[in-house]
Amino acid sequence: MPRASDRLYALAMAADVTAILYGSTGLDALAGISVDLLICANAFVFVPAWVRQQARYAIGFHPSLLPLYRGKTSVADAIAAGERITGGTVYHLTDEMDAGPVAFQDGCFIHNGEQAPDLWRQALAPMGLELLIRAADHLAAYGFIPAEEQAIL
Repeated sequence: MPRASDRLYALAMAADVTAILYGSTGLDALAGISVDLLICANAFVFVPAWVRQQARYAIGFHPSLLPLYRGKTSVADAIAAGERITGGTVYHLTDEMDAGPVAFQDGCFIHNGEQAPDLWRQALAPMGLELLIRAADHLAAYGFIPAEEQAIL
């Protein structure tokens, strides 16, 4: 079951959108079906190729400006490195963790003394929802989700 704080899952259910939780029973539910869009957000898991292939597009949200700070400690790593700016990335899922082409990115400031949980709650989680909605809206309006190889600008 999702955590009570899982707003993305709650929004999907409220909108009558099928949401499947990661895990053996959740993944098994995908066998033999096809979907337009598969979204993986804040999951800290690798999505296998056979699952990604069930969707026209498989995207994820990562709380950094990829390719910077890959991995599950990206928010804390950016703060520890003394970064003043970070952000979030919606990217296409591939065989490498956090390495797929970028669809959308946005940035935010890291304020003095800000800790990873606060930055996540106040800036990055809301940003993730906005970027995922932007990707879904783009797919609905134009029939595709942009894909640019990751690069440090």
